Amino acid sequence: MTLLDKIKVDPRDKKLLFTFFAVGIALLVIAGVMALLMLLVRTPAISIGSPTFYYRTLTGHSIFMFIFWLGFVQTGLLITAGTVLIGRSLWSRRLGWTGFWFMVTGAVSAGVGILLGAETSYTVPVPLSAQYEGTPLIYLAFIMLSIGMGLIVINFIMTMVGAVEHRGSFSSWAAFLRDIPISSFAAIAGLFIAVPGLILALKVFIPAFLWSVGLLYTDPISIIYYANSYRLNWHVIFHIYHYMPALTLVGVAYILVELTADAKSIYPKQIAKALFLLYPFFVPPTFLYHLLVDPNIPQGIKSIGSTLSLLVGTPTILHMFIILGMLEARIRSAGHGFLTWMRHLPWGNPAFGSMAMGIVTLAAGGVLSYMLIQEQLAPVLHNTFAVPAYIHPMAAGGANLIYMGAIYYGVTILTGRQLWGLAIAKVQPYLMAGALLLMAIFGSLAGLAGVPRRIASITLAGDAPASWVPLMNLTLGVGGMLAVLAGALFILVIVMTALAGKRVSTVQEMIHGMAPAAMPTMVKHKTTPAALLTIGIFIVVIMALTVLGFMALNLVPMR
Repeated sequence: MTLLDKIKVDPRDKKLLFTFFAVGIALLVIAGVMALLMLLVRTPAISIGSPTFYYRTLTGHSIFMFIFWLGFVQTGLLITAGTVLIGRSLWSRRLGWTGFWFMVTGAVSAGVGILLGAETSYTVPVPLSAQYEGTPLIYLAFIMLSIGMGLIVINFIMTMVGAVEHRGSFSSWAAFLRDIPISSFAAIAGLFIAVPGLILALKVFIPAFLWSVGLLYTDPISIIYYANSYRLNWHVIFHIYHYMPALTLVGVAYILVELTADAKSIYPKQIAKALFLLYPFFVPPTFLYHLLVDPNIPQGIKSIGSTLSLLVGTPTILHMFIILGMLEARIRSAGHGFLTWMRHLPWGNPAFGSMAMGIVTLAAGGVLSYMLIQEQLAPVLHNTFAVPAYIHPMAAGGANLIYMGAIYYGVTILTGRQLWGLAIAKVQPYLMAGALLLMAIFGSLAGLAGVPRRIASITLAGDAPASWVPLMNLTLGVGGMLAVLAGALFILVIVMTALAGKRVSTVQEMIHGMAPAAMPTMVKHKTTPAALLTIGIFIVVIMALTVLGFMALNLVPMR
């Protein structure tokens, strides 16, 4: 029996799931429009619009893309992990809808705050944000989002508790955790990061909201004290929700590798599940690398933080080895040889293309991130374009592309329609990945050349180095525009599928063009050397780029 045969969606949960993903897609559209408007202002070859307009669209893009789009889609995936994957119904649909409306209220609040003039980015710093009229609504948006997501987390926990046959028996719990899918276990492990992050978010943003409306921290001394506390705690929250997508995308990849290639792991499932428990162990202590430019942090602590940061990608790298090993073992079991098996992967399946390109862009962003979390390089590159150059292949690539692969399946199953525009969907992930890799390469070179991170115009009234303009034209004018086009194609396919896709009655008909190819098992393959080879390449590239980074900074002094 394949995973598709096991998928059953309770009709009573289907509407909630569909609505979560539909609102998420709507927020993705808003964030994409904001990205396009930013590109029109900041690309030197175009440069249309005012700096004020740029900062407002930057705030909208960062909040709607990184906070709300990811928040909605990951919450929908959490519900899926607790219901669809284990054959359960949601514990309380009323609680689920309550959480949903809290999150929607947060999104609306953020939108109104931006329209009123909040140009704060998603950091909304204290006390600098006081000058913007819409600031209180941004803080309120984060509070509403945290409450809504917290209610969904409670619902998920109660759903999982209800799935245990004898809740007072340790052996029953052990059997339950052993037997549930890897992705459902990943969702449970993620709670050890998500729950403290939600609690901390309320602890930080409720006082910030009260301050912004004049009810708290009204004297200068208390404002200074709170501003320091806010900055530290905000980076802890940001760090946690920077890595929640990493954990989630890995959980989704385990589903996609089985759906697209019918690949099963040759390793015990307990190994993959244990690796998810490394995220709560490695992620929280490594938040210090976000503060390597903070003058209040002692140098010794910064060095420790930089060293710890080298561990943060360990579980994701090991998971990628298992996932690639699953693919290698499955295809080679059909009789294909070392390395040649990769030609026989389902590259024409848009869901597989999304997963594969998500892994590629995640690796590229990961390599670049290891340069930026080193104590010597971080202070030099922190406020340059090198930061968005690594964030975009990780978030817009690794997370978004893999989520898009899951949504290609989800939209067909939730609507009972075949995927519209299959030919477009096949091209979309490769176009997105190519665009993001262009942004990563030329954006990193721009960062090494000293291009600032967040200013509307990089020409500096003609005083900027000559290399800045062509690098940013390639980064934003080519890479950025192609990424927006790829996102628009994804939206087109999903919306048209929901509105005009061919209605069918069986799951096999729904996933037409995305079903795994039938491959006879010629031999049971038990080794995966090619998968291990990719990790070695990753490590070598990190070391090489780090050396090149130091060389580039010596050859091209920062201005």
